[in-house]
Amino acid sequence: MSENKTGKYLKYAIGEIVLVVIGILIALQINNWNEDKKILKQEKATIASLKLEFQKNLVDLEDNIDTIEKIISAGNILLEHTDPDYEFGSLSNVDSLISMTPRMSVWDPSLYTLSNIKNSGKLSNLSNEALKVQLIEWESFYGNLLDWGDFYVERGHYYFNYLVENSVNRNLDKTGPMKFSKSKFVGSNEELLRMRSFENNLTQRITHNGFMLRFYLDAKNRLTTIIALCDEY
Repeated sequence: MSENKTGKYLKYAIGEIVLVVIGILIALQINNWNEDKKILKQEKATIASLKLEFQKNLVDLEDNIDTIEKIISAGNILLEHTDPDYEFGSLSNVDSLISMTPRMSVWDPSLYTLSNIKNSGKLSNLSNEALKVQLIEWESFYGNLLDWGDFYVERGHYYFNYLVENSVNRNLDKTGPMKFSKSKFVGSNEELLRMRSFENNLTQRITHNGFMLRFYLDAKNRLTTIIALCDEY
């Protein structure tokens, strides 16, 4: 009888231990679930901020793309008329077209949220692997864009200085915010269309803007993809 009681107590003790262990495991599971839920909630808030930042960047980028396309368009129209035998008066809006070409489109996106994600270590813990890959690739792409942007600005200054030395600047600015009247000096900007140096510089200017446009269109595709991935949360 004593052995039976001992056996019963042993079974009871084991049952109690099993119940306690199960209870602990359930509590840990609930705690982990709550913690995961909390982390996911924080991640969603972070991604919402990232999406908003990239949406604003996309709007600004599209404005820059529009400006570059106008620069290229104006330059191509001028190139169609560069000729040592150019007939004065055959292109009526030379001043406005040339005034468009030295403009520069330098996109300066906000990267505040993305920098916070990276610096806090949250980037490697993102639950969306596709978004994680896109953001990692974005950092490398944007570094290349900045490098090209520095060259673009440098060459843009060179072209601007060329126009300062060779064009009738006052006539180029007459449609700008200063509203200058026409220059009283002899000569016109149509003379540039007969100059090989102008054609060469303008060709380079269009080429550099073309490369910049390619970078910007690539950036637009990347931003659009990242924003779409943010919508998956």
